Amino acid sequence: MNEHTLNEEQRDALQEICNVGMGKAAAALARLLGAFVTLSVPDIRLVGVEQLRFALSAQDDAELRPVRQAFQSDISGEAIVLVGKDGQRELQERMGHDVGEPDAEVEVLCDITNLLVGACVQSVFEQLGRHICFSRPTLLPSAGKKQDALVPGGLWDVALLLEIHFALGDGGFGARMVLLLPDAAIRGMKEALDRFLEAL
Repeated sequence: MNEHTLNEEQRDALQEICNVGMGKAAAALARLLGAFVTLSVPDIRLVGVEQLRFALSAQDDAELRPVRQAFQSDISGEAIVLVGKDGQRELQERMGHDVGEPDAEVEVLCDITNLLVGACVQSVFEQLGRHICFSRPTLLPSAGKKQDALVPGGLWDVALLLEIHFALGDGGFGARMVLLLPDAAIRGMKEALDRFLEAL
């Protein structure tokens, strides 16, 4: 796992790059929902597959609905957005859908994932001088029902986990966005961060 570890400069650079991306995602979400959006400081850590399963499922809310969206570049990975039941209802209301309508629930969750992932990840890769494309968002089984379904690509040895929390200022909707880079992509990310730092 050591060969994949970010040094302090790389970690600081990635955190700053993610902060910019998070700000763009939060601004887009605030415009869509007409509400102030608060953000956490991004949590960046290297995890093994068991730690990854725990990180993605360690929630009090067994009704979390995870949505996965892959992104491809020379550094490819996946993003997972997790929204609790209360957040799902609030999103449907704020976006003008009937609460509890299954098709509306899927549409809203996929739209929110597309917005958050698109804005944040696009910004991160632009700052690293990369072009990127995205797959369509896919709804996964509830986090409390099938833990392994949250681990993209099956058996990873190690992943770089970037975790971000979004919440509305009035205390309603909240979501976690987790960006995952498998071990093969971590080497590319380290090289990209080194080039980014050299250009400063």
